[in-house]
Amino acid sequence: MSAFPLHGLAQHYAWGGKRFIPRMLGLDNAERRRFAEWWLGAHEEAPSVIATPQGPQPLHYAISHQPRAFLGDAVIRRHGCRLPFLMKVLDVDAPLSIQTHPDEAQAKAGFARDNAAGLALDDVRRHYRDPYPKPEMMVALSPFWLLHGLRPDGDIDALLARQPEWRCLRERLAKEGGAALHRHLLRLPQAEIAGLLRPLWRRLAAGGDAGPADPDHWVKRLPGARAEDRGVFGCYLLNLVGLRPGEAIFQPARLPHAYLHGRNIELMANSDNVLRAGLTDKPVDVEALLAVMDDAPVEPEVLAAPAGCGLRAYPRCGGDYFALDQLLLGEGDGDAWRSGGPELLLVVDGSLRLRCGEGELTLEQGQSALLQPGMACEATAGRLALAYRAFCPLAAGC
Repeated sequence: MSAFPLHGLAQHYAWGGKRFIPRMLGLDNAERRRFAEWWLGAHEEAPSVIATPQGPQPLHYAISHQPRAFLGDAVIRRHGCRLPFLMKVLDVDAPLSIQTHPDEAQAKAGFARDNAAGLALDDVRRHYRDPYPKPEMMVALSPFWLLHGLRPDGDIDALLARQPEWRCLRERLAKEGGAALHRHLLRLPQAEIAGLLRPLWRRLAAGGDAGPADPDHWVKRLPGARAEDRGVFGCYLLNLVGLRPGEAIFQPARLPHAYLHGRNIELMANSDNVLRAGLTDKPVDVEALLAVMDDAPVEPEVLAAPAGCGLRAYPRCGGDYFALDQLLLGEGDGDAWRSGGPELLLVVDGSLRLRCGEGELTLEQGQSALLQPGMACEATAGRLALAYRAFCPLAAGC
């Protein structure tokens, strides 16, 4: 067999929605639990399960016992006996933390430090849960809003000018630049943060709503518990980006960012290393974050949805960790390709009949499959189908 049904694992975080992921998976969610993420991959903390002739197996277990069969030689040479990417479906009902992820050298060094300090993998004081970087890209499945990298100084100044009481921040911005101002606010004592935010809340309570393209809109949506959270300033210092369904964006390691609202598919290097700056109840270590973060101003680059039907590529931005294709087929239409390495195929709408090597599967909405390397694959839509194919580009020769 060369194509295996793959069952993911849900994560029930407080910021998740209650309808989108259960509806995609065909669950009724009578308990009204919050389904924030659906993980598809082999990360040790939440491995997916594949259906094999010998019975169900956690994917990381299957890979460890037959690495060449599941990964292929090219992936093993670069990444070892480990699936190099992780795919997720997210339903962001409330803003996530402002965060950044380490690059490869930072992840290895940080993981070694936490090990040397004797911190268990589940210790809340631990910053690095694995020695791997976490660049990531996302594709919007609905209108999606996020914060992405530092704004240019001129844009920051225009937003700070709305608040007369923030003149001191504008003066610091003019003298030192946005990156220095950002670091100053992250290090500022909590009492001073609270004092700076009080007039902001008074202004927002008295004014109207300019809509989602205005950072005031997202600050007003924050729960009352965030009234003194230094992460509020991130809504004015970081770029606010809106994506339409099908559009994508790449977030390299070290870039500060935060998801605000919407549904997406997220594809990343297979890591769970996160350092947080605010808008969260999870631990925040400002100095650990600043040691990793690159807060140079950036111009967000929105990646257009691939044009046309069939198997179409998004720009290759994940290095040798990951790449993503969109598969859009009309009823009865098909496309074919050869799997160069391990691949994950997720159907988000419609149904597909998949032939891969000697295996044949029918995948309905919300279902997914793991494809082994070196297989001739063919997908045919039973009805209009939208699916996403995640794979390792070095194995596919991209």
